[in-house]
Amino acid sequence: MKRTLPVILALALVLTGVWGYSQYREKNDYYIFLNNQFQRMYYDLMGSVESITSDLSKLMVSSQKRENMVLYANIWQNAYNAQEKMSQLPIRHADITKTEKFLSQVGDYTFTLAKRNIEGEPLSQQEVDNLEKLHNFALELTRDLHELEKSALKGFVWKGELRGKASKKLNREAEQKNPIQTKFQKFEERMVEYPELIYDGPFSEHVIAGMRPRLQGDKITEQQAREKVEAFIGQKKIGKVEKLTNGRGRIDTYSFEVVPENQKEGKGNPIYIDISQRKGYVVWILNNRAVEKKNISPKQAIKYASKFLEEKGFPNMVPTYTLRYDGTVLINYAYKQGDVLMYPDLIKVKVALDNGEIVGFDATHFLTTNYQRDIRKPQLTPAQAREKISVRAQVEGEPQLCIIPTDSYGEIYCYEFKATYKGDKFLIYINANTGEEEKILKTIENENGTLMI
Repeated sequence: MKRTLPVILALALVLTGVWGYSQYREKNDYYIFLNNQFQRMYYDLMGSVESITSDLSKLMVSSQKRENMVLYANIWQNAYNAQEKMSQLPIRHADITKTEKFLSQVGDYTFTLAKRNIEGEPLSQQEVDNLEKLHNFALELTRDLHELEKSALKGFVWKGELRGKASKKLNREAEQKNPIQTKFQKFEERMVEYPELIYDGPFSEHVIAGMRPRLQGDKITEQQAREKVEAFIGQKKIGKVEKLTNGRGRIDTYSFEVVPENQKEGKGNPIYIDISQRKGYVVWILNNRAVEKKNISPKQAIKYASKFLEEKGFPNMVPTYTLRYDGTVLINYAYKQGDVLMYPDLIKVKVALDNGEIVGFDATHFLTTNYQRDIRKPQLTPAQAREKISVRAQVEGEPQLCIIPTDSYGEIYCYEFKATYKGDKFLIYINANTGEEEKILKTIENENGTLMI
């Protein structure tokens, strides 16, 4: 027995060492994978900005309508791609706010000019001057990205970012020395001279001024965020709350895992919840518990969801479309200001069909887009807007005034018409001021709900 015990201990020590080494290798492989992903995103960002710079310069010397449309489309697409890649890099949002705005306005400004190009309107001298200024800023950003790639991106930068991302306490001194942060900060400083673009586009200055007001304010503490979690879910329903790594993206959040009171022994699924670091809004909730039986109808589920939103401080939300799957119903809600439906101000609520419990909630779009719009009387009457619709479409009922989002985070004031053609159902959006046909969506209805394509 005395000989056996040391052998067992030695074997346990070896197994522990093997397990530890395996965990180390697995973690290191994960870091390498993420590092490669970040490198790829960075080069994609650099390529998109280079293309924007080149195409802007071509626009100023092109006189052909067809060639202009190709250039406009390329710039818009690359601006969108650059925003997407930048949002995925481990860079603090506060350090790239103006750069993101620059890319957004490049895309939307050229999109607006493209629509005028279709109508045969030539560029004014002011518009040419604006394009030249945009080109110069894009050129500076391209140079900065190349300089950063040559001087800093040799592997250790992204790994350092990953370590900071994995640790619970961020190393402020290391963060200040980060060359990526420093380079973008310097570019942001130069963006003070960025020209205001006066145009009737979806991302014009009057729209930007109203964006994200709900997320402007003091940063709450982690303890305050924990209290928000307890208040939102209800202390009596909570077994314990554990802090996870903070979320970064369109909204910086404190992330938590909640073990329900009836699952203290580890049975069942935890609830995941994110609280915004600014002003402490509940951004997102997910409870993946199984739903065995369906005891309530989708219509009843909408009543549960609407009551939930009212109680949680989200009034004037209107259910629009639904999708049923795995014993739950996902309901899209849009905010209504007066008699105008705001489709960008979206909240998603998922309801379990066994007892009406809210098992999913996503207010990301609402928190980043909702503000009090200055809505004026449309220049077209419903009847005038109706005349813009194809004679082949059978319009049903009265139109709904609404705001719809553009592909690059802008907004358009429209009449929404319900129409049919040969048994198919459509939603047709006519610009309430210009009469332009802005968008057509096809409605697909089946036993699982309503989808728009």
